[in-house]
Amino acid sequence: MTNEPNRPTTYDATERELDRAADKAQDTIDTVRDKAEDVVGDVKDKATQVGSQVADKADAATTTVGEKMTDVAQTIRQKAPASGPMADAADTAADTLQRAGSYLQEQDLADMRADLEGLIRRHPVESLLIGFGLGYLLARGMRR
Repeated sequence: MTNEPNRPTTYDATERELDRAADKAQDTIDTVRDKAEDVVGDVKDKATQVGSQVADKADAATTTVGEKMTDVAQTIRQKAPASGPMADAADTAADTLQRAGSYLQEQDLADMRADLEGLIRRHPVESLLIGFGLGYLLARGMRR
């Protein structure tokens, strides 16, 4: 058997087939990676959109609650006695409701979170005690 230089050997043919198969596999991997990146991008976009919608609804809900609190404050002022200790208590309650209602109407959730963080930083022990108290009450309420 003579070795002809122009005739490809079986080894060269096999090597070319392996190279083609490797190239095809790499193309498939690249295609799958691109599709996966597209899906991840779509999921991120959808999550951002849903998160934005939830935040908008929560902001709208806090605004509505604030409006209701302001309305209750006005009702208390209208129906409260004109003088005496009951009038003072009603006026204090109405002022507190009015301030809380205005706060809820004017602030968004990010502002409320920042305010809460500041309050906790200024009063860490009291915040911890309130947290324990609320946890105790919730646990007790869940048992019943």
